[in-house]
Amino acid sequence: MKTKIFSLFIIILFSTNFVIAQDDKDTMKIKNLNELIITAPRTDIPLKEMPAAISIVTNEQLNTMSKSIAADEALRLVPGVRVDNGTGGSRVHIYVRGQGVLSERGFRGIGVLIDGIPVNDPGGYAPDLYDVDWKTVKNVEVVKGLAASMYGGSANGGVLNIITNDGGEKPVNATFYASAGSYGFMKTLAQVDGTKDKLNYRISYSHTQGFGYRIHQGFRGDNFSEKLNWTPLDKVKITQLLSYTSYFNQNSEGINLGRYDTIGPQAANTDAIPFNEFQKTQRLTGATIAKINICKDQNIQLKGFFRFNNYKETSNNNDDNRPYTNEGFSAQYNLKHGEENLLNNISLGADLQTLTLNQHTISVQKDENRVDTHFGEECYDAGVLLRNQRIHQSSTGVFFIDKLDINKKLYATLNVRYDYIFNKLTDNLLKGDSSLSDSREFSNTSYRLGLAYDVCKSANIYVNFGTGFLAPTNDELYNNPEKWGGFNKTIKPSTSMGGEIGIRGDINKIIYYDITGFSIDSKNEFYRYREPWMGNTSAVFGNIGKSKRYGIETFLSYSPAEYVKFDVAYTYSHFQYTSPDSVKDHWIPQCPQHILSAEVSFKFLKDFTLTLNTEYQSKWCIQVDDSIYNNFNENGIIRSSWVDGFNIYSANLDYNWELGKLDGIISLFAKNIFDEHYFGFTEPNNGPDYNSYQPAPGREFFVSLKIKF
Repeated sequence: MKTKIFSLFIIILFSTNFVIAQDDKDTMKIKNLNELIITAPRTDIPLKEMPAAISIVTNEQLNTMSKSIAADEALRLVPGVRVDNGTGGSRVHIYVRGQGVLSERGFRGIGVLIDGIPVNDPGGYAPDLYDVDWKTVKNVEVVKGLAASMYGGSANGGVLNIITNDGGEKPVNATFYASAGSYGFMKTLAQVDGTKDKLNYRISYSHTQGFGYRIHQGFRGDNFSEKLNWTPLDKVKITQLLSYTSYFNQNSEGINLGRYDTIGPQAANTDAIPFNEFQKTQRLTGATIAKINICKDQNIQLKGFFRFNNYKETSNNNDDNRPYTNEGFSAQYNLKHGEENLLNNISLGADLQTLTLNQHTISVQKDENRVDTHFGEECYDAGVLLRNQRIHQSSTGVFFIDKLDINKKLYATLNVRYDYIFNKLTDNLLKGDSSLSDSREFSNTSYRLGLAYDVCKSANIYVNFGTGFLAPTNDELYNNPEKWGGFNKTIKPSTSMGGEIGIRGDINKIIYYDITGFSIDSKNEFYRYREPWMGNTSAVFGNIGKSKRYGIETFLSYSPAEYVKFDVAYTYSHFQYTSPDSVKDHWIPQCPQHILSAEVSFKFLKDFTLTLNTEYQSKWCIQVDDSIYNNFNENGIIRSSWVDGFNIYSANLDYNWELGKLDGIISLFAKNIFDEHYFGFTEPNNGPDYNSYQPAPGREFFVSLKIKF
């Protein structure tokens, strides 16, 4: 390993000396991020006035994504964020400061917005990021920490604010993108965009597919996206959004270490093929956003959306169908009031959401003679109806935000929000006294107070303190540990309190840095387990006790010359349970203590850019249960519940070309160059195995072509 690290730095050193000698005037200088305007705090705020840790993934970074299909590529240089991608496709797990861990699929406790429209349902659950076509994304704002005071319980750990591209300046522009690579991977995208008078538009369609690294891990996705900006009057801007997503992935699930040792890392689990385990999502989302400037110091923002979703999942125990409809509306009034040295930027608003989900769960049976195909959708129903229920959710949130500009260097922000979440289950399977119909409701008031002080151009200090809460989502409620159907009656919301202090700034547009220290105390922490009688169909969730999370997040971007740029993101995390005694001092699962991502990009021979990247994660634990926290017995063999970390290296070469009116980029990408074997995702299990492991791909190669005309 030392040889690999030494070799990498030798390459960087000699390459840097080479590119500095070039005459190309193209620049990779650091942008003054303190001049950037961010929108994630629900109002437009210069970054230097934001009293919270926030990372911005720029369009330049997004353009260096190799496969351009998943969040692990886009968020690779964001400290405090961990993205697991055990499938090689778009199915990921996202953790922000340890929040979002242990979710069965998707993530909760992290607010997700696409052009201002929430992905999270009324309970705060975000099932996936399939609606995001990363080739159409302009930038991503990542707010870390207790952001519930802005967006409710869905944002207890932070917010991903994903902003897509608008159309180009010409009346008609066109883009074509294609990539292909290891394990049958392929992606194509076509886009048309432009501006005509008061109308700006973008329309795109993409198709993605791959066989996956492991057996029974194929995926296939189609994504249509349309964005229209219309300014009928100088004081009115209307944005209309429409997207359709269809995503299918085989579900190979994890394997135990015995199967990994005897069959190899590409083995599927024993149930994947005979039960044809898979997941399929089809979703249509439409939205309208209006911003009306009443006068110089007042404006109103209105947002409305609808969503139709059809979800199907098969496993070794059932065929689960969960179609739902989701509607939402948001209104916000913004007012500037006061003098230059004591200026209030006040926002008042409300968020409303409803969701109606119909769940039908049917027992399944094996087909021992089934021949596996990459995209087969056969389902072997046994005909026994296990669940037939309707779940209705609604949420109401009202908020107040006051950003006070005390003077030209000192800024204070206060957020206060009240949330009410109602859940109702109607059992259509059992009747009379046996009915499992039920309802549960949760409410909470959260706040956040922060200060930002612009010491000088190269130093901006910020500090804040706040509270948050995490309500059980529909997944956690309707996975009843007692029987099929009905609500989980024991789980209750988790609450948090904490703060952070940080400093950021840029030095002569050569160095940009951001260092944040944080601490969070939580009560009624969620944990996951399985009931053996349910098979592997889904996890059950409960409350385990208290925890303390603290850590340091650092980011550094350094451009010593016009042709070279270094980016480094490092996170130190200390996440442990503090009660009850059975888990006291145990580390929270899935949370490595050290995460490092570093890359260097440099230009040479005018049109070439080479990027070298390394990613390191230290070991992490899988289990919570004290009896198997360190070791467990897997069919007579003593295994460790700790997973070895990994260190992988990647390289990307871009060639920018022009041919007449055409210009484009040809890219070559190699991931995990040294073919390290590691686990991309792990989760706790029951029975004689206890732990489940998702082996990550070995060495991979990809080539892509982008043409603009």
